[in-house]
Amino acid sequence: MTKPFQTAIVGNIQALNVLLPAFKAVPSFAVEALCGRDPELIRAAAAGAGVAKFYPAWELLVADPEIEVAVLALPPFLQSQVAVAMAAAGKHLFCEKPLAADLAGAQAIADAVAAHRRVAVVNFGFRMIEAFRDFRAIVQSGVLGAPQLGMVEWLLATRRDPTMTWNWKSDARQGGGAFNMMTSHILDYLGWFFGDILDLRLQTAALVPARPEAASGQLKPVHADDSSSLLLTVAPNLPVTVTVSTAVCTPQGHRVRVWFKKGMLELANAPADDFHDGFGITFHPAKNGGAGLDQEVLRLAVLSRMARCYPGRITINRRVAEEFALALAGSENRAPTLADGLRVQRWMERARQSQK
Repeated sequence: MTKPFQTAIVGNIQALNVLLPAFKAVPSFAVEALCGRDPELIRAAAAGAGVAKFYPAWELLVADPEIEVAVLALPPFLQSQVAVAMAAAGKHLFCEKPLAADLAGAQAIADAVAAHRRVAVVNFGFRMIEAFRDFRAIVQSGVLGAPQLGMVEWLLATRRDPTMTWNWKSDARQGGGAFNMMTSHILDYLGWFFGDILDLRLQTAALVPARPEAASGQLKPVHADDSSSLLLTVAPNLPVTVTVSTAVCTPQGHRVRVWFKKGMLELANAPADDFHDGFGITFHPAKNGGAGLDQEVLRLAVLSRMARCYPGRITINRRVAEEFALALAGSENRAPTLADGLRVQRWMERARQSQK
């Protein structure tokens, strides 16, 4: 076995609770450093995980010549700055989505990675879920015919509480908002399922228009959406609607529905399921097509009754890390690439432009 890559995990809650155990479970990576803005939290986490180094500032980590891989779990506005510096220092990158708060920041990351010949992946974890892979395989097999109509709904209540304090998630300029955090995932898997997105029309709303500041308790206006609707066209001519929210009163979970001539294919989890959990596929045959359904379509209807999958966040991130390791070794892999992240950022920019 080749020597594992000396790896640093950068960030706080997501980094320590999910990415740290995920990367420690992959033999290709040796987690040797943690970095975050809370020195006591990082020091305690490093001690608990047996990690030798901890840095209270990312600028200090950049200067560590022994670290070969930087695993980033940062707000988009900060990730673009940190990723560029890490790539320039010769470190490979595992980035969160979206890459940056705007297209210019995402392009800066791509330019830095190319200039310094580094490898970078983007954490679009839905690609690692079995049900999403099966859904894509069915769509691309053509057995149901050409897709005719698509609908995506991802409706949560995670930020409905108006007493939650104002932070970067309340500011779209920093990369906050449901559109940035949720629709970026959806755009990635729609492109993965179907191909290029030709047209986008966006509408956004803030159902919780103000939040208290942590220090003073004074209400501060929210400058990011917590709900959005997107109308898009996937090549060559597939209309898709995308509705997301983190502030609805009755959460509905995450559901993807696509209609074909032979029936409707549904990919969904339940409101109580965690981020990556509970997804299963259901096939609904066309009412007027029962007698003409071929055996392959009938098989899909049977398979759709299989148990739903519950991999958990750590497992999904471990799978992305495993694909990242293959990319670093120059092997064929399924990790979402930097090009995938940049493509999503371009689509997001076009959607924002449609509001002006």
